[in-house]
Amino acid sequence: MKSKAFRILSLVLALVMVASFAACGGNKEGETTTEPAVETTVPAADVETTLPAEDAQTTAADATEVATEAATEEATEEATTEAALPSEAPTETADILKLYNDATAKVASAKPQFTKKRESVANTYDAGVALKAFKGLVYQFMGIGSENIFTETIAKNGDNYTKHFLASKLTAADVTSAACTADDKGNFTVNLSIKGGNSSVNEGTLEGINAPIDKCGISAGLNDKDYYDHKTAQNVYDAIDDVASGATIKESYSNAKLTAVIDAEGNLTSLKVTFDMAFDISKVYGSSGTATASTEVIFSDFKW
Repeated sequence: MKSKAFRILSLVLALVMVASFAACGGNKEGETTTEPAVETTVPAADVETTLPAEDAQTTAADATEVATEAATEEATEEATTEAALPSEAPTETADILKLYNDATAKVASAKPQFTKKRESVANTYDAGVALKAFKGLVYQFMGIGSENIFTETIAKNGDNYTKHFLASKLTAADVTSAACTADDKGNFTVNLSIKGGNSSVNEGTLEGINAPIDKCGISAGLNDKDYYDHKTAQNVYDAIDDVASGATIKESYSNAKLTAVIDAEGNLTSLKVTFDMAFDISKVYGSSGTATASTEVIFSDFKW
């Protein structure tokens, strides 16, 4: 009886254990594990700012567009500044001079090739016996006569460019009249009358120079250079000082006229300057004399 009861108890325990295992297995398969929440706050300094590819492309396109617009505006401003030509022929002296001065400044900056010809025709030469001997020398350094015609093609960007052409610095105080006309192709013709001037050397010492014409773009200076278009008293004195070191020379010019043609792009295409000059020479071995002549300087064949 005890043996049978023991067996029944053992069987019941076995069934309980099987039921327990089954219950454990079922709980494991349906188990849902909840993990603690992880804090995802990232310090501001560590936040990644990389944009999505699409946004990055859009931003790059916007930046390119802005840069292009800025470059276009800058180029337009430069072009506008460089090509700041009047829409019609100016009438005010200041505006006419600006048109001419800007055109000569462009020549001085770009240094295009051009040809220069200067010719002076003698009008009178009245001198005492001693000074007559210097006529040829005086004429040489005044550039008078066919044998003293100066002509030269100035190369683009040539080393001696500034010897032959300078930017004009004329002001309203330097001219007596200014006029400008325009043709149907946009070319401007500027006509200026430049005030007269003078220079003097007293017994070998330079006293002074008043020469508005020297500001118009032609070549001028104090030494006896053959390429100078306006010859001063100092130029002639330097030519004869070896034999007449105590000479007194007075030079003056008058009737100075300037005609310039400027195309629709602001380029100088031709320039002509004319004036009359007079020299009064004295104290050359006790002799004195005067010489007068007319000079024409032509700049042409500009190759931009």
